[in-house]
This record gives sequence, C-alpha cells and structure tokens, in this order.
Amino acid sequence: MSASERPVNTPAARAAETLCRGVETDLDVVETVLPDPILLPAPIRDAHRSTARWAADRFVSTLRRISPAVMLDRWGQPVGIPDYGSPAFAALPPADPRREAALITAAEAWRQQSEEVPLHLHAGMRTDMVLGEQARAEWVAEDEASWKELVRTVRAWSNHPTALELAEHRTRAAEAARRPVSASPGWPPVAIPGQPGWHRHHLPDGRQADLPDTTTPRLAESA
Repeated sequence: MSASERPVNTPAARAAETLCRGVETDLDVVETVLPDPILLPAPIRDAHRSTARWAADRFVSTLRRISPAVMLDRWGQPVGIPDYGSPAFAALPPADPRREAALITAAEAWRQQSEEVPLHLHAGMRTDMVLGEQARAEWVAEDEASWKELVRTVRAWSNHPTALELAEHRTRAAEAARRPVSASPGWPPVAIPGQPGWHRHHLPDGRQADLPDTTTPRLAESA
C-alpha cells in the first residue's frame, strides 16, 4: 500500500479528526483552502514498496536464525529484539542475528517515517488550520459579546440624566420653591433672605417696604 493509499493514523491526524468532528463549520472552511496531500513520485513509491517487501522477508529469515526461537507477544511482535543503539543491542555478540533484526527494524521504521512525511505535514497543516479557525471563531464570538455588552451599557446610561441636566433640574426646582418675601398686615416685619439687617414691612397703604432693622442696635445699647 502506497503513501497515498494508506490511511492516516498519526497523533496529529487523530487530533485533527477529533477537532473536525467537534467543529463542523471549521472543517468546512479548512477543507475549502487546504491543499491536497503531496504525493511522492511514482519511482519513489515503487522503491518504498519493494524495500518494504525486502525488509519483511529479510526480517523473517533473520528471526529463523535466532535460537532459541523468538516468541511473539499478543500484538504479534517478536520478543527479545533490542532497540537499535540501546545498551542491550551493544551487549549482543557481533554475530548474533538479533543485531541484524534490530537493524532491519530501525531501518524500516525510518523508511516508513520518511514515506509518510507528506501525510504528516498535511495532517499537521489540517490540525493547525482547524485550531486557527476555531480560535478565530472564538475571538469573533468574544468580540460580538463585548460589543453587545457595550451597547447595553450605553443604552442603560442613555436613560440617566447628565450632570448638566441634573444641575438645571436643581436650579429650576430651587426657583420654583423660592417664594417672594411678603409682609402681612398686622404681623411683624419679615427678614429678607440674603440681606442681613433688612426687613420687609407692610405699610398702612398696603405697599411693601424694605427698611433696615433698628431693633437690634437698641437692644444692644439697653443691655
């Protein structure tokens, strides 16, 4: 199976699939602009295919030369083959077939990784674009929420009077509450607000007259 035919099953691809299932709108946007995976040229794909067959055959023949026979784990992988370059690998005798098996395993892993580089790049691009589209959608939602909150605040404050309107209202209220000082017949003179020492008198002919108060100095002299 070539790189173009093999299903993508990498952590990045799985993450992208999970995100895309949760954000269908983002996926639609991403798929619109995401380019198709880059395919390896046919000669390279053929070389990978033939190399994979050769590595599989050579690995099986190498396992047959190991004594005692190699056991397989529950996933079908041989047990007792150390990782290439590990201390266990370095401790093996030079002629031990497990050295060759470890070398083939490492070479095949590197070949598979290089073969799937275009798929890894495409999966990474897809993940990044989905995350970017999701972040953009979240930013738009936050910006819209902030704008709505600002509109609500402005509308709420528009129903409140301004400081100037409050001052004008207080002035009008004070003017409306202010009554002209008027002396009444048969009653003592009335003190005039804002004019200390002056009183308003009701004259016999009905007129109002403002006269200085002479009572206070007399009381002071008598005291």
